[in-house]
Amino acid sequence: MEKPTMYDEGVQVRRRSVVMRVWLVVDYLFWLAYGLIGLEILLDLAGARETSGFKKFLNTITGPLLNPFEGLFADPVFSKNHRFKFSYAIALVVYMLVHLAVYRIFLLLDQQKPE
Repeated sequence: MEKPTMYDEGVQVRRRSVVMRVWLVVDYLFWLAYGLIGLEILLDLAGARETSGFKKFLNTITGPLLNPFEGLFADPVFSKNHRFKFSYAIALVVYMLVHLAVYRIFLLLDQQKPE
């Protein structure tokens, strides 16, 4: 077996660096999604008006993430306008599980080749 050269080690370092940078971007996007979904849950629980500009903006941004879960469960309503969206809470859990799975894939990509 040949001993790894400096060139091989440099390629491995660059490869690991690229994998880490891509992971950091993906990780950031997941955390951004968690924050937006959490904000959506809190605003609905607080009784935010659907007609406000910020709520419309937030609904537009989170729509692609939350629409597949819309209507999954009946949402309890408190005091006529305070609503807890169980379907959004489930969406949050599902995205966390996807985040974990993607993290494990990146760990596999980052492992060194056996020598």
